[in-house]
Formats: sequence, structure tokens, C-alpha cells
Amino acid sequence: MRLLCLLLLVATLPVWALVPPYYGKSEQEYRWAAEAEVGLSSTRGNTEVETYNSRLKVALDTDRTHQEATFTSNFSRDGETTSAERYKLELQSDGKFWPNYYLFLRGSQLFDRFGSYQSETTVASGIGTNLISKRFTSLKFEIGPGYRLQEVPDESEDSDNREAIVRSVLKYERRIHERTRFNAGIELEAGNENTIGMLDASFTNQLWGDLALKLGFYYRYTEVVDPDKSNYDTQSTLNLLYTF
Repeated sequence: MRLLCLLLLVATLPVWALVPPYYGKSEQEYRWAAEAEVGLSSTRGNTEVETYNSRLKVALDTDRTHQEATFTSNFSRDGETTSAERYKLELQSDGKFWPNYYLFLRGSQLFDRFGSYQSETTVASGIGTNLISKRFTSLKFEIGPGYRLQEVPDESEDSDNREAIVRSVLKYERRIHERTRFNAGIELEAGNENTIGMLDASFTNQLWGDLALKLGFYYRYTEVVDPDKSNYDTQSTLNLLYTF
């Protein structure tokens, strides 16, 4: 199942090709954006340790499509023992079909060595809209059906959780100052067997040039977990962020 995200990336190639480099007589404008960050984090919940964390995000925007890929990692080693190991890959492709509306196809792959579910694969599609689109403020809402596979650490496939879900998302951004912005995202993945809610908020301040300081907070709640696991995970980060 870990190959599912790679298959999803291949599936999005037709969307990437919706608008060729030359459309009509004018050249299509491609807008690239990328950012990388690294820092230390304090984690509480299923893993209560200090960890290293990193994040890489790449986005491509055109008049008709928007593509985005994000990879995050958290890792900690205490002597010869690894005490935290978590990786997540997220891919999303949007097709703009009406002013302020778009269709999306999304896939994510989570690996958490010390979590209640060692592996989590999610795919979803649906519709999104720009509720607010102003110079300094934006608010997006997405909703659609999907499918989720949660695999437990043991080798028993009967313990895995497979189910259809409904995924809804709110994405908020506020530029407080020329060098300062606030971002917040709320995600809810609801299923009959398990429901997961996530909050991801950050405060970014530009230091100089393309270098910024980012203060982040992440909260994840999983309704059904093993008896010896916590329902929640929180993470606070202080990272250096570089924008390409």
C-alpha cells in the first residue's frame, strides 16, 4: 500500500497536462513555489520526546490547475535506541473549473513507527471553494468522499481498518504584516469505524531575504486506538524556514 501515493502521483499527470505550455497564441504562465524547514520539536502523546523535524513543500500553480506535494518527518534517537520515527507524504492536484471553485484529488501516506497505527493510507476527491480571497486574507473549504486504510504494527490483516470516509478541510491564511503571516488548517476524516481530527497552525516571521522563523503547533485526535495508546498527539515546533 505504500506504493499507492506513487500511483496517485502518476494518476495526476493528466491533470498536469490540462493546460499545455502554449495555450492558443499566448504562453501559459507557470508559478513555482517551494519551501524547506528544519528544527527541533517537543512531542507529547504516544511519543513524549524531543525530536528533530523537517518539512519540504513544492507547489506549481497555473490558471487552470494547482499541484502541491508536502513531505514531513520527525525523528529522534536516544543513544542506540530510536524513540520517535514518523514520516508523511501528501499529494494534491486541483483542477479549476469555475471562479473560486475547483475539483481536487488527494492522497497521503503516513508511517508512524510508535503510533497506534504504524501505517495509514488515505485517498480522497471532491470539490473545494475559496470562501474568502482577498489581498491579505484567504479561506478555503474542501469536502469529498474518500477511502482510508490503517495498518497495525502486527502482521494480522484482520486487525487492519479499511473504510470509506468523508473528508472536510478548512484552510485559513492571514498576512498580518509584510513580513508576518498566520496559517491554520482544520481537517476532519469521518468514518463509521474511526474518526480523525487534525489542527495545524503556524506563525511565520521573515527574518531577512528568503529566511524566516516559523512557530508551529500540530494536534491530532484519533477516536479509536489501542488501549495502551493515547488518543491524541501534539507537536510544537520552532523551525528555520527557507523559501525558494
